[in-house]
Amino acid sequence: MANLRRGFKTWCENAAASYRRDLGLARGAPLDPLLLARHLGIHVWSPADIPGLKQDIVSHLTMDDPESWDAVTIAAEGMVLIILNSTPDLGRRNNSLAHELAHIILEHEPAHVFHTPDGHMMMNEYNEVHEEEANCLASTLLLPRDALLEAIRRGMSDNAMTKYFGVSAALLRMRRNLTGVDKQLANSRT
Repeated sequence: MANLRRGFKTWCENAAASYRRDLGLARGAPLDPLLLARHLGIHVWSPADIPGLKQDIVSHLTMDDPESWDAVTIAAEGMVLIILNSTPDLGRRNNSLAHELAHIILEHEPAHVFHTPDGHMMMNEYNEVHEEEANCLASTLLLPRDALLEAIRRGMSDNAMTKYFGVSAALLRMRRNLTGVDKQLANSRT
């Protein structure tokens, strides 16, 4: 996360706390990114929800090659839609959705936009800085420092925390490392 501007991580923590307040969640409560999407007025579909999408394409996306994609955001006709791969485990789905929501919250402009002949945005890519910012905000939305610290103090195991917060083990490890909570707790014991 070398490309993050000064103060960005703190901004992410504050944003995560603010969205939890808006949703009526305690600071240490898990955040369902589907709930946040609804709060933001963003529709979330799986490939099977796309009207007119042929079954062979749905099968390709969900059964033949589900590892090739996680989520895509489409903005058309004043609506924002995230198509989420429904096949990965909950932690990966939550992270993928939170990542797409982070791009939207941060108002990132795609580096490359591809349009259909009728003008609808179909696909985009973000630059490296925007990807790092979205990763930081997404992981913080799902597992803010306060929530992580509270869970560790309550004696929750890593496995229990991944289930409770709906995150992957990799995201939990990353947040433990980036927040410094383990070092803080070790120093407080000495």
